[in-house]
Amino acid sequence: MSILLMLKTKTLKFISAVMLISIPLLVAAQTVDPGFNANNLISDSAFSDTQTFGGAAGIQKFLQIKGSVLANTDPSFLVELKEPSITMLKQSLDDPEPNLSYLRTAAQLIWDASQSTGLNPQVILVTMEKEEGLVDQQYATPAAAQTAIDHAMGFNCGDNVSCWNLFPGFYYQLFGNLDSSGNRYLGAAKSLMKSFSTAGGRGPAYNGSVSKVGQVIVLDNTLGGYDNIPAQENVTLSDNATAALYRYTPHVFNGNYNFWKFFQAWFKYPNGTLVALAGGADTYVIEDGSKQLIPDFVAQARGLNITGKVTISPNEYADYPTGAVYAPVDNTVIKTPDGQTYVFLNGVKHPASTFVISQRGLSAASALAVNSSDAGLFTSGTILPPKDGTIIRGQTQPAVYLVQNGEIKLFSSFTFNQNKIKPKQIVLVSDAEISTYTQNGLVPPKDGSLVKTQGSNAIYLVQDGLKHAVIADIFKNQGYKQSQVGTITSDEMSALPTAAYAQPKDKTFFAVDSKAGSLYEFKDGVTHPISAFVAKQRGITPDYVFTTAVFVEWFGGVPVPPRDGTLVKGDADGTVYIVKNGQLLGLSADQFKAGHYSVKKIVTLPQAEVSSYAKANAVSQ
Repeated sequence: MSILLMLKTKTLKFISAVMLISIPLLVAAQTVDPGFNANNLISDSAFSDTQTFGGAAGIQKFLQIKGSVLANTDPSFLVELKEPSITMLKQSLDDPEPNLSYLRTAAQLIWDASQSTGLNPQVILVTMEKEEGLVDQQYATPAAAQTAIDHAMGFNCGDNVSCWNLFPGFYYQLFGNLDSSGNRYLGAAKSLMKSFSTAGGRGPAYNGSVSKVGQVIVLDNTLGGYDNIPAQENVTLSDNATAALYRYTPHVFNGNYNFWKFFQAWFKYPNGTLVALAGGADTYVIEDGSKQLIPDFVAQARGLNITGKVTISPNEYADYPTGAVYAPVDNTVIKTPDGQTYVFLNGVKHPASTFVISQRGLSAASALAVNSSDAGLFTSGTILPPKDGTIIRGQTQPAVYLVQNGEIKLFSSFTFNQNKIKPKQIVLVSDAEISTYTQNGLVPPKDGSLVKTQGSNAIYLVQDGLKHAVIADIFKNQGYKQSQVGTITSDEMSALPTAAYAQPKDKTFFAVDSKAGSLYEFKDGVTHPISAFVAKQRGITPDYVFTTAVFVEWFGGVPVPPRDGTLVKGDADGTVYIVKNGQLLGLSADQFKAGHYSVKKIVTLPQAEVSSYAKANAVSQ
């Protein structure tokens, strides 16, 4: 219970630390599945199985089967996932791929978060479904979809309160974030695994202490959606995974029941389980929530023992959507009766020449003989080019190409020279064979290149295969020189998709021309607003003034807080905080007294400003 301290005619309210938890989704009223056991939501082995899906490609297939909004791989959508461009920021958040030159898909980010934390990617997907419906739900408007994506894991969102502003963005929900002072907050994936990995498990706070595996706790339910649900429920924490899930969402209904329901519906049988209907001739393999038909030659090529398959009921069979036909492993070579040789990649069979098969280190002589019917079960892809990274030229044509992502891209004079291509690097291929490869545009300039076209003063920064306009102030701010700017053709420039304006360097203070009194710091790839009070207290003034058109294309972050040691309260609810390590820590009356703080030093700020600052007690770490 909070203690109230009266001062003159205003009330100052002191609070104790409270963990904010996630908001479960409500569903239409229905009967609870009799197989549900609130004491055991998921096994420890399943919770920490990081090899489900086998990689980002498996997650992508699952999202596509489900028709998820997250299956979108268009570059314009990837920007909305808000992956930062600052390598050091990603390194500090233990991102396993901080130096990539491209934006990752949702599937790739989920996979990387799983591998860096030890959390099963299936758990991540189920959490996203129970929190925001991101796997199965369709959204009425793009804005509604973006809101769901920004709070994908429901992390840093509380019951009956809005979400805090430290983790808005798909990337930050998974990996965490730094506040404006550089203090690190764990993301949802690592927070779940911290609870899981704590000795004895780490459940929600109960009776004044953190609950452990084996203890019986009483949890409030969020009512609605299911019939005959009590307001409170006793739960015995049976394992570390169950404790971690209840710490994350301390309700049985609707949150953790929904978690169990979705996990059972999608992942009841472990990946690799061979199943068949009683009396059915076909064998299927369960892979990431779908059933996939296994042709005989694939079973043979993979060495599968189909005699050990599990017989399932028609209802179970219907619960699993039918996915793509189960394919042989990548680089399996087959030959069909018409004499055509194919190489499998990602479940697609690609016609391949003897040269390409040899260049990829494969053997045409060892190709599996496959009948036309079985071969026809698989999609035929484009003619297979040499392996990625190969530089090729035709026997009689001067054009030089780079093989990338199974396609070939043309080098321009600029990119050929920029990459310092030497004759010995170029592989000669017949003109006829090159004509069969899929050609897809030009090789882009290297990341970090500054480019312009002949006769134009517009300068662009190339990053992730995109071009970012560099305004004059950013050019000056970054310390660029005209000698660094290369000239490319208008066709090359047009081939580069346009992205947000180039960003200033870290620790740049600036104002926005159309916003009176505005002040921001650019740091860690985002803009941090600075209030008038903080600007005066810290002696900050803007070094640049950017236009609104430039500013709105940069991601926003948490505000710069007052100096450590400052006592603040809002002008509405009066809660008293002290700033520590750049975060606001709520004080109880006893803490205020024990710290010998002075009421006279409490600074009253607009409530909106106080609410916007990162709170030290907002998220379990």
